[in-house]
Amino acid sequence: MEKRKSATDFFMEQQAISSEEEEGESMRQRTESGLNLDVDQRIRPPAKKKSRNLNLVDLKSSEELQLEKEPIKVRITGFGLWKRVIVPPNAYVIHTRIGKIKPITLGLGISFRYNPNKDAFMVIPAAMQTIGIIANCISKEKQGINILAYLQWQINDFAVAYKKLDFTEVRDPLGIVNAQLREQAEAAIKDKIATMSVEDVLTDKAPIINELTERLKKVTEGQQVEGLENKEGLGIKISTVQIREAIVSSETLWTDLQSPFRNEQRKKSRISFLETENEIKQKELDTKLLIETGQATTDLEIEQIQQKKMTEANQVRLKEEETRFAKEQESKQNLTSLEETTKLKEKESFDRLIAKENEIRYLREIEDLEIEKKIEDANLIFKTAQIEKQTIIMSKQAELNLLDEHQKADFEKLKYINRLEKEKYEHNIKLKLDNDKRELETKFETQKVEIEKLRMEIQNLRNEKTLFSELIQQMPNIAAEMPNVESLKVIQSNGNDPLMNSLSTFIEKITSLGENFGIKAPKKK
Repeated sequence: MEKRKSATDFFMEQQAISSEEEEGESMRQRTESGLNLDVDQRIRPPAKKKSRNLNLVDLKSSEELQLEKEPIKVRITGFGLWKRVIVPPNAYVIHTRIGKIKPITLGLGISFRYNPNKDAFMVIPAAMQTIGIIANCISKEKQGINILAYLQWQINDFAVAYKKLDFTEVRDPLGIVNAQLREQAEAAIKDKIATMSVEDVLTDKAPIINELTERLKKVTEGQQVEGLENKEGLGIKISTVQIREAIVSSETLWTDLQSPFRNEQRKKSRISFLETENEIKQKELDTKLLIETGQATTDLEIEQIQQKKMTEANQVRLKEEETRFAKEQESKQNLTSLEETTKLKEKESFDRLIAKENEIRYLREIEDLEIEKKIEDANLIFKTAQIEKQTIIMSKQAELNLLDEHQKADFEKLKYINRLEKEKYEHNIKLKLDNDKRELETKFETQKVEIEKLRMEIQNLRNEKTLFSELIQQMPNIAAEMPNVESLKVIQSNGNDPLMNSLSTFIEKITSLGENFGIKAPKKK
C-alpha cells in the first residue's frame, strides 16, 4: 500500500511549485515587456532558483508517525458461538446486539464475548490525534500567505462521539473525522487572515490561534446560550492548536519585507565600521604625533650632545696643537744648539787632523762609503715610510670615497631627513683625515729628525777619541813603514808660533803612545 503523505510534505511541495510558477511568470513578463535579452539568454531556459528554507525540522512529526503506524490490532479468540474479542487498553470499544437498543459493551479497553451471528462491534483509538493543516490564505493587502498549522484533539465522551462522528473506516477509523476538522480549521484560518495584514500575520500569530481554538471548541465541545448548554457537541476535546510556518507566497514581497530590517542592520554595521575606522585613524594620528614629537625631541638632544662633544674635541685639538708647537720649537732650539756644538767640534777636529789627512784618506774613503750606505739605508727607510704614508693616505682616500658614495646614496633616499647627519658625518670624516694627516706628518717629521740624528751620530763618530783609536790601531803599520832615522834635526821656534807648537805637541803625544805600546825610537849612534 502506498504511503500517505503528511501535511508537511504537501506544504513543501506546494512552496516549490509556487516558487517555480512565480519565476516562470516573472520571466514571461520580462520577455513580453521587450527587455534587451541576448539570443543565448532567450534560447537558454532560466535556471531554477532554490526555494526558501522552510526551517522544518528533519525529525518526523507526530502526524507522520501517526500515518505510519498500523491499525489497532484486535484479537478474536475461541470458535463458533463462544468467541471472545480482546481489545487493547488504549482503545474505545462499542458492542451492539440485535434486539438491544443500547450498546451491550461501551468503554475504554473492555474485552467481551462475541457472537458473530447477532453481534457487531467497533474499536476506536483513544490516543490524542494530530492533524496537519495547510491553508493558502489571502491577507488584507491581497497578498498570498501559506500557513502550516497543527491541531491536536482527543475523544472526550465516546458515548456521544460514536453517535455523531463517522468511525467506519477500518484501517483509519479517525480519518474522516480528521478530514472534517481539517476543513473547518482551514476555513477558520482563512477567515481570520483575510482581516489581517501581512506584517501582523508574520509578527503575531496569537490572534489566529485564539480564533481557531474558539471556533473549533464551539463546534466540538458545544455552544452555550443564555448560560445553558444548547448542544452536547461532538464528544471530542481540542487539546491544542499551533501554527508551525507562515510563508509569504511571493519571493519579491518576502524580500521587500526583509529589506527594512536588513537595511537597518546594514546601516548600523556600516556606521559602526566607519566609527571604528575613524577611531583607528584618530589613534594612528595621535600615535604618529607622539612619535614625531618624541623623535624631534630626541634629535634635538642628540644634536646638542654632538655639538657639545665637537666643542670639547676642538678644545682638546687646540690644546694638543699648542703642546705640539711648543715641543717643535723646543726641538728646533735643541737642534740649533746641537748644530752649533757639532760645527765647533768639527772645526776643532778638522784643525787637529789637517796634518794626518793624507795618511788616513783611505780610511776616510771607507768611512764615506759606509756613511753613504747608511744614508742610503736611511733614505730607503724614509722612502718606505713615504710609501706607507701614501698607502695609508690612498686607503683613507678610498674609504672616504666609499663613505661619500654611501652618504650620497643615503642623501638621495632620505634627503629631507638626513641632511644634518650627513654634514656632521662629513665633518667628522674631515677631522679624522686631518688628524690622520697630521699624525703622518708628525711621524714623517719624527723620521726626518731620526735620520738627522743618525747622520749626526755618524758625524760624531769622527771625534777626537775615535780618530786616536783608529790611529792607535794603525800605529804598528805606520811604524813598520817608517824609514830608519839616520839624522835628527832640531828645529827651534819661539813660543808664539801656534803651528810649531801644535806639531811639537803632536809628536810628543805620538812618541809617548809608541812607548806605551812598546815602540822605541831609534837611538843615535
